[in-house]
Amino acid sequence: MFEPTSDPFEKAYNRGCMWGMAGGHVDQCPYLDEALVEWWVQGWEAGAAAWRDRREPATSRDV
Repeated sequence: MFEPTSDPFEKAYNRGCMWGMAGGHVDQCPYLDEALVEWWVQGWEAGAAAWRDRREPATSRDV
């Protein structure tokens, strides 16, 4: 079962990941604190990579 976290860094990472998975732009980070921005961007990078992988057509990796 999903349990919400009270850790602000984990929350920033998760929000960034969701934003990246939705195809959002990295320049739209809602945080001002440098540490939270860093965690959000890391999450965004992971989410954006998943979003790109989902959008790429299946090619030689399926052969």
